[in-house]
Amino acid sequence: MDPRDFLRKLAEKASKFAINLDGRIERDQTPRARGGKAVVYRGTLLSEGTAVAVKAVIGATEVNMKDMKQVLREAHVWSKLDHPNVLPLLGITTEFDLTVSIVTTWMERGNARCFVQERHNDPRPLIGDIAAGLSYLHSHPKGPIIHADLKGDNVLIAQDGRALLTDFGLSIHLNSSFTMTTHLPCGGSLRWMAPELADSTEGMHATVESDIWSFGMTALVC
Repeated sequence: MDPRDFLRKLAEKASKFAINLDGRIERDQTPRARGGKAVVYRGTLLSEGTAVAVKAVIGATEVNMKDMKQVLREAHVWSKLDHPNVLPLLGITTEFDLTVSIVTTWMERGNARCFVQERHNDPRPLIGDIAAGLSYLHSHPKGPIIHADLKGDNVLIAQDGRALLTDFGLSIHLNSSFTMTTHLPCGGSLRWMAPELADSTEGMHATVESDIWSFGMTALVC
């Protein structure tokens, strides 16, 4: 299948739960951050002039169907979230690099790990914010959502100082209605990972309890 046709069909499926921002985003050429299979660019939402983050799959020129579906699964989970301590999803775009990209508001103050390195920044309010966001995920009205990769890098700082949970690439929605066939993601960051996951050789998946462990580690080491 032609890559553009494949992306178009994915975008049509994604339009059921995420706004398609094709034609509405201008993106920088130089990446601002890399991690796992993703790369993040800064961009602009043209209709409003708002700065946005555009997170794309690395190596998408090969049109890796598995990775593309995982991005859509992430967008599906993210689209259900609405809380003061969760970064809102703005939409998706298939305009760049023959891949699906997730679009969120750009957070100029960066992530919690870097934020707390500045001595004048009090880290204590962030712990309450992260706990509130995580509690919201775990008690979501459409079924518990497990973040599965909670750490300081995946917590962004809003302009008013609030902590915002972000990056739901490994998240699990226990009552998901997502119909596109994908495998539940495995992985995470070893330093923040619950012992039962770090020691498992049987492909165990994250749980509410392992999220709470990661929260404790985030509060301890960010």
